[in-house]
Amino acid sequence: MNEGLEHIMEIEKVKKEADKLMMNKIIKYEKEIADLKKEICELRQDNRKLSQQVEDSIDRMRKAGLI
Repeated sequence: MNEGLEHIMEIEKVKKEADKLMMNKIIKYEKEIADLKKEICELRQDNRKLSQQVEDSIDRMRKAGLI
């Protein structure tokens, strides 16, 4: 009977270790996702600025009669 209890306790120990490893992976990927979301936001802002610069350049060329 004692062997059965020890076996169950060993299984529970392995489960807890697996849970800990899984939580570490989840935390790692959540951080990576947050970093990527921040990068996407920055890229979108840069894209808006570049788009505005292109529009301004085209307007100046039109006013100058170049296009």
